[in-house]
Amino acid sequence: MKTFAVSKVELDPGGRITAVLWGQVDTGKNAWATPEVVVPVAAAVDALQAGDQVFALFPSIHGHLPDRQFVVADYDGARKTIVLDGPTAYEREIHNMDRFNPPEP
Repeated sequence: MKTFAVSKVELDPGGRITAVLWGQVDTGKNAWATPEVVVPVAAAVDALQAGDQVFALFPSIHGHLPDRQFVVADYDGARKTIVLDGPTAYEREIHNMDRFNPPEP
């Protein structure tokens, strides 16, 4: 099982995640095991469905801190995205995460 951390998200107009900036984490060293890359949300869905863990990193005065785990969610019938697991949490929701703008084509 692998562990990934998401430091930034891209949202569609409905607030659903469409892409993430993520990397694999070495949990023993609490450090990045791979460089962060931008991937479509489908990559995170695939990782979760394969049994990997995907955590959200939230900005803080001490850098980014892992707090909540992602799970797969269905929307619009057969489409899949990721959402934060569990009940809502103060300052620990998708809209509290750092965001990025995709590169222009």
